[in-house]
Amino acid sequence: MSDDQSLIKARYCRSILKVAAISTDQEARGLLEGLATEQPTPNTSPAMAEAERAALSAIRDLAGYQHGRSVPQSSSEWMRAARAVQLWLNVNDK
Repeated sequence: MSDDQSLIKARYCRSILKVAAISTDQEARGLLEGLATEQPTPNTSPAMAEAERAALSAIRDLAGYQHGRSVPQSSSEWMRAARAVQLWLNVNDK
């Protein structure tokens, strides 16, 4: 199974979200649009696949909200994406 690869991707997404949070609006949009193109990792366990899909969906939603405007890090969209990525990272701990 590719759970290890999925966790690497989760850590990458968390890092990019942190960088986007302290970037200019234009830089944040570019970073989030890049993350929004990520595809689910094949051959993961069911729990990992579910968490990854949820996190990538939340990131795509955030990128959509961010497009053309500023979305503060404290917004519900940012919080949802960050929480989903953290839940993705926590799958391995279960």
